[in-house]
Amino acid sequence: MEGVVDKGTMDFSQTLSIGHASPSKLPWRRLGQYKYRILEDGSQTQYRLCVIESSLPPHSSGPIFHFHEMHDEGFYITKGQVRFHSPGRAPLDAGPGDLVTVPIRLPHKFSNPFDEEAVFINTITPGFFVRYFAYLEELIGEGATLTPEVNYAALKRFATVPLTAGMVQQFEELYAAT
Repeated sequence: MEGVVDKGTMDFSQTLSIGHASPSKLPWRRLGQYKYRILEDGSQTQYRLCVIESSLPPHSSGPIFHFHEMHDEGFYITKGQVRFHSPGRAPLDAGPGDLVTVPIRLPHKFSNPFDEEAVFINTITPGFFVRYFAYLEELIGEGATLTPEVNYAALKRFATVPLTAGMVQQFEELYAAT
C-alpha cells in the first residue's frame, strides 16, 4: 500500500540512531610516530563506512606502498599538506580543504615531507578496515616507530596488498611506457 512503511523497516529503524562524534572529546591514539582517532568505527553504518582522523608529523614517510582489494579511501586535508604517491606517477600535494580519493587496487602511499604537522580525515568503505588500526597498535606495542616491516604484516591481514620494491618497480615501468 502506498504511503505505508512495512513492518520490517519499522522494526529495523528502531535499532538505528544518528551517529555523532566530537573529535575534541576523543583521545588521540598512537601508532608509533603517528596519531589517529576513530570518529566512526562502522557500528553506525553496518560497517559500510568508517572515518578516522590522522596526524602525520613533519618529515614523515607514512605507510608503505600498498593497494586495497576491497575498499576505497577518501582523504580530506584539514591542516598542513599531505603528499600522495602512486608508483610511476607524479606525486600529488594536497592542502587544507582538498579531497583526495583512492579507488580499489590503485597502488598508493602518503607522506608528509613538509615542515608542518598534517592532519586529515580518512574515510574507508567498507568500514571493516578500521580493525587494521587496532591490530597495528597491537603489533607496535610500546614501540616508538611504525616500521615498514610492522606495516607490511598488518596490511596483509586486511584485504590489502603491501608492495615489495620489485612490485613498485613493475608499476613504475608500466606507467613509464604509457
